[in-house]
Amino acid sequence: MLLNDVKENMILAQDIVDRYGRTLVTAGMPLKQELINLLKKHEIFSISVRDDKTSNYEISKAHDLINMDTRLKLISNVEDAFNSTDGLVRHLTQLQNYVNDIVSTLAKNKNVLMYLDNVNSTSDYLIMHSVNVGLFSIIIGIAMDLPYDELCLLGMGGLLHDFGKTRITKYILDKQGQLTPEEFNEIKEHAALGYNILKIDTYLDYRVTFMALQHHERCNGSGYPWGISGLQIHPLARVVAVADVYDALTTNRVYRSRLSSFEAMEIINKGNEIHFDSTVIKAFNRIAIPYQIDSNVKLTNGIEGKVLRLNSSNLARPLITTPAGIVNLLHEPDIAIIATSY
Repeated sequence: MLLNDVKENMILAQDIVDRYGRTLVTAGMPLKQELINLLKKHEIFSISVRDDKTSNYEISKAHDLINMDTRLKLISNVEDAFNSTDGLVRHLTQLQNYVNDIVSTLAKNKNVLMYLDNVNSTSDYLIMHSVNVGLFSIIIGIAMDLPYDELCLLGMGGLLHDFGKTRITKYILDKQGQLTPEEFNEIKEHAALGYNILKIDTYLDYRVTFMALQHHERCNGSGYPWGISGLQIHPLARVVAVADVYDALTTNRVYRSRLSSFEAMEIINKGNEIHFDSTVIKAFNRIAIPYQIDSNVKLTNGIEGKVLRLNSSNLARPLITTPAGIVNLLHEPDIAIIATSY
């Protein structure tokens, strides 16, 4: 489309590169008038934009969900809340304010993706896991088109879903070897413990307490603590369940190395309608990145390459740069990725 015909708030479909090969604007960016004027100054005369007939655009950079300053402040506040000796309730207003701000920011970005931007974190696992599950729950909720108030509830529910683990023996939480049946039973108590603490000691919405109680329940009734199934599990708890498993699988633990995003997604999708709600899984698949940009991959045709860009319509079928040129898996149905490394 000619730049003179571009309207404000159209979405850029492909990266804009200047005459020197420098990327000026990345695909997926809403085009504001100031940006359009800037492109004219750079003598950009035509660009590719998304419209109702354009179902795909290329993504060259996956941005962090929140900026580092906000992440560090959120981690600090969650840590203070979890370690508080004078009660959780005095920390809730600050946590809720952070959640509200994060939801407001993320909800404005229709192209937000579940990007693993914290895999090398050295922070306490329980704290980092809680922060990640809060963020992941929010963006899955955004992909499900949930209303603002439910997104805020998801944020708080994700942050506090494992609060009951603050009452579990640290030896068991940090144990490197296999848990004994007795130890595993103690671990499983954290869901009910968290529910009871949040229900009795705080003014939180009952749906937040249900996320703490039910995030280990499964659609086929195989979960805990009650072994309920299907529609008996609160809809928001079904969202947190997927976010919880995804982060747990893709994080380094004392007893195992993290799985890749692709491996974690495979496990979660195998549990579709068995362990996890199919509506949540659909939304999860639309925003979770299986292959990180710049990761090395091997294709079924034996060629090795690197992920160059993602296709928005199918994140599992990216563009691969290889010694023989660029392969767009979106247009190559007979070729697939069989191995990946970082």
